[in-house]
Amino acid sequence: MAPKVYTMLISQPARALSWACAFEGTEVEEVQVMPGKDTKKPEYLAANPIPTVPRLEEDGFVLNESHAIMCYLGDKHNWKLYPRDARMRARIHQYMNWHHQNTRRITLALFAPVVRTDLAFPKDMLDDWKKNITSPMGTLSTIETWLSSSKWLCGDQPTVADLSCYCEIAQCCDQFTGIFAINGIDLAPYPRIRAWLAACEQLPGHDQSHALLKKMSSDFKKAAQLRSKL
Repeated sequence: MAPKVYTMLISQPARALSWACAFEGTEVEEVQVMPGKDTKKPEYLAANPIPTVPRLEEDGFVLNESHAIMCYLGDKHNWKLYPRDARMRARIHQYMNWHHQNTRRITLALFAPVVRTDLAFPKDMLDDWKKNITSPMGTLSTIETWLSSSKWLCGDQPTVADLSCYCEIAQCCDQFTGIFAINGIDLAPYPRIRAWLAACEQLPGHDQSHALLKKMSSDFKKAAQLRSKL
């Protein structure tokens, strides 16, 4: 029996996991839930106190956090996106640890205020996170530097790190929400990131995992434009 994955494909971590499973042909049963609502129900919290998506359930085993789930499935199913080479895995884990205080904050600073108004972050915190996106030693500059030595974030092949990173950055580009442009962020100074984004979009599972985001892109653009005027 395929494991259940509680998900919502507007969520960046959930989208990355769905993409990885599609890329690898790993069968899962996706159960759609609403973050911030269904994930706070007593029965959801009883299984694991982390009130987020994605979540994997398999034979009584419950695991939250997309990176943990991808590593688990990658180990179990020998994923190409999670190669066994020790140094490649070290680079993947380096990115995953760095991700939460850096790439993830692109979503928290720009995307979450549009779609998750229940998350009330202080304005000064949001401003700091936004500045870090394009600062000289900030998120985009660091990723651009990594991509100067290899086509992919962790070496010469795509990994779960690329999928996780892409989902945070690409959603802000014009083909989805246009949130970068609305906030005055231009990717022109980052040619390697732009080439890498295009390469990621050719990977199996990309279109499938991003279909809902694409479908709702015009709604998100309108909401983001309205918020920018507040």
